[in-house]
Parts: sequence; C-alpha cells; structure tokens
Amino acid sequence: MIFHTAVLILRVFYVLFRDIDLSPEEAQYWLWSKFLDLSYYSKPPLIAYLNFLSTAVLGDTEIGVRINAIILGFLIALITYLFSLYLFKDEKLAFFNSVFIYFIPAYDIASILFLTDTPLAFFYLSLCYLFYVAVKENKPIIWILTGISAGLGFLSKYSIVFFFPVMIVYLTIFSRKTFKEKWFYISIIIAGVFTLPVLYWNFSHDFVSFKHVGKLSGAEQGFSLNFKHFGDYILGQIGINSLFLLPFFVYSIYKAFKERDEKLIYLSLSPLVVFFFFGFMALKKNVEANWPAFGYSTLYILTGYFIYKRFLKLALPPMALSLLSIIILFYTPILDKVGLTNILPPKIDPTKRLVGWQEMGGFVSALKKDYHRSFVFSDSYHISSELSFYMEGKPFVYCIRVDRRMNQWDLWEGLKKYENKGYWGIYVADHPITEKVKSGFESVEFQTTYDVKYRGVKVKEYYIYILKNYKKIEEDPITTY
Repeated sequence: MIFHTAVLILRVFYVLFRDIDLSPEEAQYWLWSKFLDLSYYSKPPLIAYLNFLSTAVLGDTEIGVRINAIILGFLIALITYLFSLYLFKDEKLAFFNSVFIYFIPAYDIASILFLTDTPLAFFYLSLCYLFYVAVKENKPIIWILTGISAGLGFLSKYSIVFFFPVMIVYLTIFSRKTFKEKWFYISIIIAGVFTLPVLYWNFSHDFVSFKHVGKLSGAEQGFSLNFKHFGDYILGQIGINSLFLLPFFVYSIYKAFKERDEKLIYLSLSPLVVFFFFGFMALKKNVEANWPAFGYSTLYILTGYFIYKRFLKLALPPMALSLLSIIILFYTPILDKVGLTNILPPKIDPTKRLVGWQEMGGFVSALKKDYHRSFVFSDSYHISSELSFYMEGKPFVYCIRVDRRMNQWDLWEGLKKYENKGYWGIYVADHPITEKVKSGFESVEFQTTYDVKYRGVKVKEYYIYILKNYKKIEEDPITTY
C-alpha cells in the first residue's frame, strides 16, 4: 500500500508540473461533464459523471480531470494484488504482480490520461475478480457486487460485453453447475439494470450510439483483407504491452493451456478473446491500439505469476528496458538532452498531441477580446474541445458539421441563435477555410496561422480566421456515424 501510494503521489506531481495539456479526448469528456445526460453520442456517461465530481472539488484544471485516472490506476494495482492473492495464496507473489503492471506502457498511460479506457479497465478487472470469487464461493453479496461491477463497466464503455464470451467459455469448461445457480442470473439482471438509462437515451436519439459503434466495427463494410491494418494492429499491441516483455506474455499463455490449470486458463481467456476479436476486425479496417487494452489485465497477472515463479532473474533486464521506454515515453524531451532525438523525432512523437493547446487557447482568447459579439467555432471536435477547456472563461466552442461524421455537438445547440444578428465568428481549423464556411459570413476580416512547436520543432499548424456578420452556414446532412 505504501509503495502504490507513493506512485500515486508521484503521478499527481507529474500532472501538476509536466508541460503537457489535456488530450483532445480528455477535453471532450470534460466538456460532456458540463452537459450531464443519461448517455452520449459515442460513449456511455460514467466518464462525464466522474469528471463532474472531480472538477467540482479540484476545479476545471488538468489535475481536476486526471485525478480520476490516477485514483483508478491506484485501485487497479490494489485489485491486481487482491486477485493474485486469492488465486495463488502468496502475498509476495501478489505484491510482485501489483508492481509488475507498472512495467506495462498501457497501464501507465491509463493511469495518467483520463479516457474511457481507464474506468473500463478498472471495472473489467474487478469483474474478472469478483466473478471468479462468486463462482468459487457462491455468496449472494459477491454475486451482487459482480453485477454492479459489470453494470458500471457498461457505463464506462460498451466493450465490457467482451466478458460475456469469457464467462460462458469458462463456465462451460470448468463450472457448469453455476448455470443452475439463481444468484448467477440475479447478477446478470443487476448488470442489465445499469444499461436501461443508456438504452432509453438511445431510443430517444435514434440509436446513434449503436450506429456509431457499428460504423467503428466495420459492420457496414463488406469483408476484404487489409494486411496493412492488421500489421499496424499487431505492432500497436506490442507497443502498448512492451516489446521487451512479449516473449513472457506468449510463454505464459502457452503454458497455461499446456498445464491445463483452471486458474491460469481463466486468466488467459480475456486477452485471447479481445486480441483475436480485434485482430479479425483489423483485417478489414483500422483498429486503434488502445481498443483491446482493457482485456489484457488478467494477462499481466498470469505473466507475473510465471516470471515470479520461474524467470525472475531472467526477466529483470527486459523489465528494466520496459521501464526505461516508459520513462522516455512520459518525458520524450530527455532524448534531445542525450543526443538521441532520431530515436523518436518530434514529428512522430505521440505526445505532440498534448502540447500547444493552452497557448493557442490564450492566443484565441486575446483575439476574442476585440470582438465582444462573437463566437468561436471549428469543424473539428478536437479543436472545439481543447479551446473550450483552455480559452479564458472556458466558453463553449461550437463544432459545425462540414466534411465530418456526426458527433456529440450535433446533439447540442448550434449556431442558429447567431444568424443575422451581427455576430462575428472566430474560426479555428487545421486546414484553410472552405468556401462553405466563408459563404456563411459577410467577409473575412483577418486571418493568421498559429504554429505549435514541441522539442524545438514545428509539429502542427492551425488556421485562424475572424469573420464578419454571421448569416448562416449550410451544414452537411448526417450521412455517416
């Protein structure tokens, strides 16, 4: 507990003093918390509720948002300890496993950046733990907690449903008698109750979340092999789980099935189900590296078990290299200080998405002060989210539907209230203004570009326009989700 508390404090200081901003998705979920609802276009509502609570205490600040990830990361380490202790009855092994996850890039990222993957990972691991205990002990309170954990997982992200095939396979092989237990079904009903608000919201909004998830999954596309996407998927999974520890992951799953150990097979099921499902999806479309990450939490317990029991000395150098790669990832300017910039140049540095927003927010705020009857807008929800957070006074920044798919802004109030009332528009985009946007105003009064530099190199350019007398922008119809 002392060790994990120390890491929690270290993460708080990292957020307070590291010169990076909220990611676009973090800023978007923060903005959702200003419009509390039963659900949202692309995700269930729990992340908005957590942001609402944390920022009510710590203010609309980066630590006010990211404290959620830090606390959940701490709790994931504790659940890892408790689950390992229950499985293996070895306190030293359980502690090792709870520390071993710090050597996994995906876990460390999720413990700093507050995205939907973080609460999902926590509730998914909790569900794996509680379900296993419930099957073994068949106590009503454990089944109730299992249902609650599944329900809160659903409110975090729809991917919690991947536990269902894991559950069915495990029970079919190892515990068919559980299918006859009433509390098993009661726990399913409890979980189902948590889905009702989201289902009702979708019923009231033309099931847009289902359409969005269907679009992301490629359900609308015919099947065609795309090995580039699949190759990118494999590289992404290796990246988030550590190249240096890959042989131990593979070995652990192999040995779990070879030894036919019920506990070890259970720990193998989630990573296998999510890896192969998203791998199949990657054969036809792009799959983001983080999508399957939640399902690997039991893999870390499994791998930690084999490392601790059989390969501890052998694993120490790869673990050290993995930790070094994580340190570099979290502070990439260190590469420049030691003359290794070419290992990860600024233009491909993933943290470049987290810089420049605060400064640009201040720049746009200064422009807006000269135009009191004005509004700020973009056609990118990334830009709209970041400016909403980083502009002075945190104004709502609109996101018009021009050359984009539907998003949450299409369910909020748009620009109609500004039509033909003499308002100025401040347009910020990552591309030059289009004729459709320009035609919605009387004239372009001012234009400039804003360069974002990171590690001494220009990594992004934004276009900013001040437009006179808003008339009306003919937004595109909704044709894709």
